[in-house]
Amino acid sequence: MDELDFLKKDWQEREKELPKLSYNDIYMMMWKKSSSSVKWIFYISVIELTFGVLLGIFYHPSFEKELNLPPAYNYLTYASSLIIIYFIIRFFRNYKRISTTSSVKGLLENIIKARRTVRQYIIFNLSFAGIVSIGSIIYVYIQQSGGWNSFAAQATPKDYLVIFVISVLATAIIIGFFLGIYYLLYGILMRKLKRNYNEIKKMEL
Repeated sequence: MDELDFLKKDWQEREKELPKLSYNDIYMMMWKKSSSSVKWIFYISVIELTFGVLLGIFYHPSFEKELNLPPAYNYLTYASSLIIIYFIIRFFRNYKRISTTSSVKGLLENIIKARRTVRQYIIFNLSFAGIVSIGSIIYVYIQQSGGWNSFAAQATPKDYLVIFVISVLATAIIIGFFLGIYYLLYGILMRKLKRNYNEIKKMEL
């Protein structure tokens, strides 16, 4: 018996000792993994909201007199908190759906819904951060120049270009920072959900 035949025989013997997983066993594993991933998405979003609330209580950019941000900044912050709470409720509902589903088709549909909700949540947060960042930078820059009337009376095309470049660069850095955080926190869980979805899809073929 040559070395290759020996390895084949050894593998066959080992294969007999491995536990045989049924269709239901594999399905239950995918179900538990998916439920766990969505549960962690819910937990992370709650922690994120809690951190934002605490930050708003103990420190808020509008507290800085030098920035002199308008009251509308506070209203935007409150509105974003309400929208985040709305997404947290959706995350919780997604978790409940996945944890209580009993059919393969239902599990596949709920995984798709969960991933779609996370994508919408990330897009909202990044868009909101970008809009607030650009608006705040332009507002502060103009205020420090003496207000809009003073700025418009003295501004040159170069001044407009400078404020545009500064706001875009600063916003890109801020969005990049949040994107990196979301990639680490939600990206890992999203990839797990995608793998589970693909595995369950293969089971149906």
